[in-house]
Amino acid sequence: MGRVEDTRPVKGRAPAPPNDSRLYGAPISYILPMAFSDVDISFMRRALELAKRAKGGTFPNPAVGAVVVDGRGRVAGEGATGVCGGAHAERRALKKAGGAARGAAMYVTLEPCSHFGRTPPCADAIAEAGVAKVIAAVKDPNPLVSGAGFRRLRARGVEVRTGLLAREAALVNEDFFWAIAKKRPWVALKLAMTLDGRVADARGESKWITSPAARVEVQEIRRRHGAVAVGKNTILCDDSKLTARCGKKAFYPARIVFSSSADIPKKSYFMTHTDEARSIVVIKGKNNKGIDIDRGVEYWHTGAGDDAKSIDTFLDMAYSEGINSILVEGGQRVASVFLENGFVNKLYLFYGNKIFGGGKDGLLFSRGLTVGESMALSGVGHQSFGDDFLVTGYCGVQRAARSAQRTACKGGGG
Repeated sequence: MGRVEDTRPVKGRAPAPPNDSRLYGAPISYILPMAFSDVDISFMRRALELAKRAKGGTFPNPAVGAVVVDGRGRVAGEGATGVCGGAHAERRALKKAGGAARGAAMYVTLEPCSHFGRTPPCADAIAEAGVAKVIAAVKDPNPLVSGAGFRRLRARGVEVRTGLLAREAALVNEDFFWAIAKKRPWVALKLAMTLDGRVADARGESKWITSPAARVEVQEIRRRHGAVAVGKNTILCDDSKLTARCGKKAFYPARIVFSSSADIPKKSYFMTHTDEARSIVVIKGKNNKGIDIDRGVEYWHTGAGDDAKSIDTFLDMAYSEGINSILVEGGQRVASVFLENGFVNKLYLFYGNKIFGGGKDGLLFSRGLTVGESMALSGVGHQSFGDDFLVTGYCGVQRAARSAQRTACKGGGG
């Protein structure tokens, strides 16, 4: 037995990010460390694996895993969150466990819900099934829950213990934690570049900078987000599908294109496959703010001509429209505006083992930063894909003082 929380990184994955309210919107310091055995850790790791597999199919709900272990220490049932409106992980695990749930322990990656939403409270189902003990990784930051699930269980005689592998559990749902706390989507930025930072060669060609193995990981990253976003030029150059193709299974996050007009090529994959996924064109400009729908495409007018102000408005609109995580994939201008103006939570920087010595840079800010002004990442992780590699890290998500000062000097932008 030892004092936990266990923070050992899972092999082949980036380490957990620092315990910082800038990342999750609220610190996770409320988790009190308790004593857990290696057996407890093993069952919770299984629950975390179930949650990770479910990621991408549960939006806007968090991805949760649950494992029911009977009195003899055997797995009696397990489950993960289904599609929004479907059964939660706890109910799926209880259904598989059947009568073996009575007197059993449940390991769950997030506090069981206590309120009536699209489904009844999971806390009630757990108590009614006769579960004796619940070991939960982390408290649900949703104000509708936020400890009420634990209180509900204890009131009905269920032992509750918390904090097991809390950081790993928070990492699985970092987007959900942020969105709930900040009422804004979690934003990740992905770029695939050469060793000298180019996203295309001198002729504008970019296929392929990275290896097939690295591109498989990109699909996995897409799967874990509720939306994938690019600039209009990316659609014009690559006719991107913006799907997540993971083995034999395809996921269809919402598709977002940033543009200065509604003029997206009618024969593009984006326009001809609107039945696959929610399709959104974000249009900057000083037209009235609002949403129009035409032939399955949503046209979001931000009412702002300035790039940064337009994206700021878009993020508010996205949250109100149920999108709580977005993967931005470029091109250069879109990526640069997002990063320079402090809208990015997490970076995924893929580097192919190539040097162009010219071509298009991955990032180009409106003004180059000095050494003293330069951005630095926290929670940096590395992963190799043959000769290619991925660098991940977290940005301090708040509009940088330098950006605010420049806007003030320009008289507010526009």
